[in-house]
Amino acid sequence: MQTLTTEKRMTLLLAATPDVLRRVDRILSGEIEGATDPGDRKLLSIQQTAAAMGVSRTTVWRLLRDGRIPCVELRPGSRRVPSAAISAFVKGGAA
Repeated sequence: MQTLTTEKRMTLLLAATPDVLRRVDRILSGEIEGATDPGDRKLLSIQQTAAAMGVSRTTVWRLLRDGRIPCVELRPGSRRVPSAAISAFVKGGAA
């Protein structure tokens, strides 16, 4: 399956037939089981990450710097850590 860019996805949605749009609505609303698996999508601040892991903020910054835990940069200087990455790191020692 080819991964679509956001621009291409939006173009296809704008050009979609009413039947396709109804199917998309059913998938997004959860009526069609197994179509989506949102999983754990929470994003935690550095402080929340440190508290969840039981370590200091400095340790979290080191883990981020070393690439051992991924982060999402919302805007310059504002980073969040996916809670699923924290769970994976704690379970296996790596994200």
